[in-house]
Amino acid sequence: MMVITLYHFQKRIADISIGNTTLRKQGKGATKVAIDYLKKLPLNKLSNINEGEFVRLLDEFTTSLQTKIPNNSWGAARKAINIFLFQASCDLHLVQEYQLDKIIPYLELPLDNPNAERLKKEAKKEGIKLKWKNIKGLTPEENKELQKYALKYAKEKHNCERCYLDLIFWRSEEIRE
Repeated sequence: MMVITLYHFQKRIADISIGNTTLRKQGKGATKVAIDYLKKLPLNKLSNINEGEFVRLLDEFTTSLQTKIPNNSWGAARKAINIFLFQASCDLHLVQEYQLDKIIPYLELPLDNPNAERLKKEAKKEGIKLKWKNIKGLTPEENKELQKYALKYAKEKHNCERCYLDLIFWRSEEIRE
């Protein structure tokens, strides 16, 4: 008889959160590499940490995955980790074991063209210019500026954490205008 473990839940979250389109154009095998990495991400390190510790670990995880992705894109690695951590923080079993609900205020908005373009559009209304070319070329500095604005926008316009903007922006009619 097989025993279901936390690994099975983490593996499932990795498998369903990183689809073929998540890392398209990031090099052959990027999706598999990311999924394999995320299946083994030490979620226990995220239990009961503060924002500074979370940011340090997120940077560490991003750099580690970046070295494994075929095109070595920091942006692609960060996107995959952000998507995975958001999904993991919504899984009852992983939340109970690792208290992942406590990292929600620290989670970033996963950046891709639709999310970044929406942020740029909203920032422009306020006279703020954000830089974005594409996920492959995203730098830590550009990410920091986009995330800073995402945090402000999420709080002021939607009264939520910035990670939830991915749900709000997802196939939004406003983007298609």
